[in-house]
Amino acid sequence: MNNLETLEIKRQELLKEYKKQQKRGIIFLILGLIIAALSFFLLMEGMVIGLAVAFGVGVVGFIFMGKAYNQMQSFRTIVKKDIILTLLKEQFDDVYYDPQGTIPIQTINETRMVKRPDRFHGEDYIRGSYKGINFELSDVDLKERVETRDSKGNVTVSYQTYFKGRWYIYQFPRKFPDALKIIEGRWTGADTRNMVKLQTESIEFNKKFSIYATTQEYGFYHITSSMIEKLLELEKLHRGSILYYYVADKLHIGVNDRKDYMELSIKTPLNQESLKAFMSDIELIPAIINELRLDSQKFKETL
Repeated sequence: MNNLETLEIKRQELLKEYKKQQKRGIIFLILGLIIAALSFFLLMEGMVIGLAVAFGVGVVGFIFMGKAYNQMQSFRTIVKKDIILTLLKEQFDDVYYDPQGTIPIQTINETRMVKRPDRFHGEDYIRGSYKGINFELSDVDLKERVETRDSKGNVTVSYQTYFKGRWYIYQFPRKFPDALKIIEGRWTGADTRNMVKLQTESIEFNKKFSIYATTQEYGFYHITSSMIEKLLELEKLHRGSILYYYVADKLHIGVNDRKDYMELSIKTPLNQESLKAFMSDIELIPAIINELRLDSQKFKETL
C-alpha cells in the first residue's frame, strides 16, 4: 500500500498519546486507592473527606483512561477505513464494507444451524463478488442467558458466548430444491428434524463431520469424494468448529473459532508483515469459493 508509511507515522503519534494518557490514568487510579486505604485509619469525619478525595482522584484517573481508549479507537478507525477497505477492493468486485454492520440475526436464525441467542452482536460486515459469486459475511457473537444459584438461593444472571466467529453467505445462480447440513464435531445447536443422516466412505470425514440432507440423493449429489477432500482441507484452515448449510441458491458457513477478525493492536507496527494477518483473514473468503468450486457448472443455472 502506497500510504502505509504515512499511516505508520500516524499510528506512532496515536500510540505515544495513548501511552501518555494511560500512564496518567494509572497514576491517578493508584493514588485514589492509596488515599482510600489511608482514609480508613482516620476518624469518621476525616474518613468521609478522605474517601471523597479518593473518589475524585479516581474519577480523574478514569477520564485519562477514557482518553487513552479514544486514541485506540482512532487507530481502529484508521485501520478499518484506510487499510481493510483498500485490501478488499484489491481482491473483489462490488465491495461494500461497514465496520459496525452485521448479517442480521434473523438470517442466521432462519438457518436453524445454531440456537437462538439471548444476546447478539455483530460487526465488520463485508459484501462483494468473486468469480461471479456474490458473498456477504460478518463477525458474530451469540450469547445465551445463564442463571446460577448459590447456597443461599440467590440467583445470578450472566450471558455466556456459545458461538463467536464468522458467518459467511455465498449465493450462486442455481436454486436447488433441497437442503444439506454438514456439522463439524458434536455441535448440538443445529435442527436436523425431517432430514436423513448420511455416512461417507471416508472414516476420517465421518469422525469430524455429521451430514444431514432432506433426501439421500441430494446429499450424495454434493458429498462427492472431491468435496470430502476439500472440506477436510478447509477444516485445517480454521480453528474451532465449522457448520455448512446448502439451501436453495445459498451456502451458509458458520465458523465458531472465538476469533475477532480484521483487528490490529495499536502497539503493532503497520508494515507488510503485519498486513499478512489481514490478508489471511481476507483470503479465506475466496478460498471457500475456490475449494468448493461454487463457480463451477454444477452451481450455475440449468436450462
